[in-house]
Amino acid sequence: MTARSICLLLIALSLPGAEVALAQTPPAKEPLPLWDVQVGASFVGTTGNSDTSSTGIDFAGHRRGDVWKIDSTATAVRTSDQGMTTAERYLGMVRGQRTLTPLVGVSVGERLERDRFSGIDLRSILDAGLSWALLRRTDWTLDGVTGLGWNHESRTVGADLNDPVGTLQLLSRIPFAGGETTQRVTYYPDFSATSAYRTEAEVTAQASMTTRLALKIGYLFRYSNAPVPGFKKTDNTTTASVVLQWRATTPAPAAP
Repeated sequence: MTARSICLLLIALSLPGAEVALAQTPPAKEPLPLWDVQVGASFVGTTGNSDTSSTGIDFAGHRRGDVWKIDSTATAVRTSDQGMTTAERYLGMVRGQRTLTPLVGVSVGERLERDRFSGIDLRSILDAGLSWALLRRTDWTLDGVTGLGWNHESRTVGADLNDPVGTLQLLSRIPFAGGETTQRVTYYPDFSATSAYRTEAEVTAQASMTTRLALKIGYLFRYSNAPVPGFKKTDNTTTASVVLQWRATTPAPAAP
């Protein structure tokens, strides 16, 4: 299956009403747990006429307290061919949110990235702003983040960058029987150089096999309008992994 085919499949699952095709009755609304954690892993390797390997690890954790909600994610992807590394990427994010009203909250986040094959030794974005609970339905939730931040880039080529940036994000979640699909779009305007904006679009679909195991497919598109000199503007990543899940039996505190 090509990356394009997987992307089209995930987008189809993401359309409102797609969950009806997967289940004739809407899923019952369950209270969110106090915390949940999941770890996914994938591996493909060949030997003999070819010698290649591809590994991927992803992590996601959520903690829903009385005051703050903490979300964190991390991914690592590495591919080698004939013993030589051909792709290597590390991404990590943590975000804290505090609800002020049923619509608006405070949001603080930190994002770290390392991708030498895109010319980035280290990219760090620290932002603070507002979170928005734009839609709350049993079959669909939509959240937004608007914030101001500081972008530090240590590059493999040229001088380091330290620029004020913005963070504009939409995150959608659509549950279906035995799983869910999510869609995220993030835009980073650069206030020092307007042409240096970046954007990301990500679609995932996850289906549970047991209470502990799940299958997850994801597609991530990244675009940098002013990349490191000598590197391309776009990067695409398609992943398929087996996921282990844990969740608290205690429900999260009710939202104010």
